[in-house]
Amino acid sequence: MPLVDLRSHSHVSTEFGRWQPLNEPLSINAFGVNAMVCDPGEEFEIGHDERDTGQQEVYVVVSGLAEFTVGEQRLQAGPGVVVSAPDAHAWRSYRALEPETRIVCLGAVPAEPAPYGEWIAEAAAGGSVAGHDA
Repeated sequence: MPLVDLRSHSHVSTEFGRWQPLNEPLSINAFGVNAMVCDPGEEFEIGHDERDTGQQEVYVVVSGLAEFTVGEQRLQAGPGVVVSAPDAHAWRSYRALEPETRIVCLGAVPAEPAPYGEWIAEAAAGGSVAGHDA
């Protein structure tokens, strides 16, 4: 089972910030997954929309504190908070409010609706759960 410790995994510096590519080390190709580490005042160009790709994105704050803008909404999120950008046309950006803020970013183009997570309700109701999806 592939495992990555974000605290020691190397990062790549770009004009878009300091990134930790995760697809290859985790052997994942069904969706994009990367982590980003940033500090308050650090300049990087991350504001974008996904209208060209149709991609939806989810951001999981794993350390620090970040400010997110998705469409017209702006909010702060700390460790354990998950922020989504389901509308590909919505502008999205983020910035660190605390040192060493780390955000795991996941994205993919929507496909046929799948019953992700339905197995949880089935298991809670005492049903049989075989071959469950995430």
